[in-house]
Amino acid sequence: MKRLIAAGALAGALAMLAAGCSNLITTPSQESRSGAAQWIGKNRVDLANQMGQPKEAVPMTDTGGEMLFYSYEGHHYVFETGPDGSIISAVQTR
Repeated sequence: MKRLIAAGALAGALAMLAAGCSNLITTPSQESRSGAAQWIGKNRVDLANQMGQPKEAVPMTDTGGEMLFYSYEGHHYVFETGPDGSIISAVQTR
C-alpha cells in the first residue's frame, strides 16, 4: 500500500511538472541566474540548512534517490538526489 501511495505521489508530481513544462525549459544562462544550478553536487543536508525541509520528498525507487520539492523566498524548486544524498539535478520551476 505504501508503494502504491508513493507511486501515486510520483505520478502526480510528474503530471504537475509536465503541465508546466514550458516553465522548466531553461537555457544555461537562465539556470545560473535562478540559483538552482549552484546546488548540483552539494549534499541535501546543505540544502535543508539553507532552505529548510522540503514541502514534499518523493522516493525514487529506480535510482534510490529522492525528488525534493521546495518553496523558498517566493520561488519553487525541484531537486533530484542520488542514493548518497548528493544533488544531481536542480530546476527552478517558477
